[in-house]
Amino acid sequence: MKTINLNTPEARDLVVDYRDDKVILLDNIHQVDSVRETVRTELFILMIVEQGQSHAVINNEEIFLEQGDMLICTPGNIIESGMVSIDFHCRIFLTTPAYAYNLLKDTHVGTLRYLAKDAYICIHLSTQGQEICHNYYSIITSYGEMFHEGELRTQCVQKTLQAFSCAVVAFLMENGGLQPQPVKFSAAESLFRSFAHILREHPSGRSVQFYADKLNISPKYFNTICKQVAGKTASTLINEELVNQAKIMLKDPDLSIKQIASTLGFSNQSHFGTFIRRETGISPQALRKTDAMN
Repeated sequence: MKTINLNTPEARDLVVDYRDDKVILLDNIHQVDSVRETVRTELFILMIVEQGQSHAVINNEEIFLEQGDMLICTPGNIIESGMVSIDFHCRIFLTTPAYAYNLLKDTHVGTLRYLAKDAYICIHLSTQGQEICHNYYSIITSYGEMFHEGELRTQCVQKTLQAFSCAVVAFLMENGGLQPQPVKFSAAESLFRSFAHILREHPSGRSVQFYADKLNISPKYFNTICKQVAGKTASTLINEELVNQAKIMLKDPDLSIKQIASTLGFSNQSHFGTFIRRETGISPQALRKTDAMN
């Protein structure tokens, strides 16, 4: 059984309306309709059906979708290929689990625990709700068309998706019985929030031990929390953030590779180059040229 995330060939080969390393937006599901395999997703999926009908199987449970339905599928579930009508059209938001967590964590209604109860949630949107979703999708795709890849575009997309997350929560409250409640994060969620903050402030820490010490917990428990909340190991999350920081710095032509390596905590330029090649498949110099052309 294949496992699908944003970095698998199946995801990279999709023709999309917007893409970065945390988010994909696409509206042409027919391009993957020929894939007849059962897959396990490591993605947070939100789909709004705009036309036609669809049938799918999630964790051996059949679901049927039609115009106006919103499907939210949490990570770690098994999806079997289904059937879609010829006129089927939808808009799909795909994000990494950690990114979805960050988007939803401040909605102040216990959304994460609500979504964790089931493999998926399906609700029917009003005409106005469908229009709201369509507008958010259009705004985000327009950022990809207007702005070159970089921190400014990333922030625009993130802020817009945060606002969209609040709208989704409102839809759930209206249609799914989600009740407002005080924010009460579990111990694991609270520690993960602290880790996310420390990681942004200290991306050069690099070692699991460094961040575990900052949180006053053992590396083993730290890794367990990351797997539980984000579906990834601590080292994977740390390396992903380090690569993101490297990409941002490589866009600055005034910074040498040696300076970037030092800033990010590498003992020398060679170690930095080895790390970047391992994580991205290309050298820092090639990555800088690639980003300059985008």
